[in-house]
Amino acid sequence: MRNSSMAASSSSSGICRILIAVALIIATVSSYATAEYKCMGPCDKFLPDCSGWCRNVAYFGKGGNCLRWNPPNSPNICCCRT
Repeated sequence: MRNSSMAASSSSSGICRILIAVALIIATVSSYATAEYKCMGPCDKFLPDCSGWCRNVAYFGKGGNCLRWNPPNSPNICCCRT
C-alpha cells in the first residue's frame, strides 16, 4: 500500500511540473504576440540605434525596432516595445 501512494505522489509531481512548464511557455509566447509599440520618430534621429535608445533613454526594457509604415517610401520609424 505504501509503495502505491509514493508512486502516485511522484507521478502527480511530474504532472505538476509539466503543467508549470506549459504555462510558462504559453505566457512567453503570448507576450511576444501582443507586443505594443510607442513610436518616437524617424530612426536616423536615435543614436546609437533605435533599440539602444529605447532601453537607455526612454526606459523601455524590451528595446525597440525601426518599423516602416505605409506608404512604402516613408522613412523607418523608431518604435519602442512596451
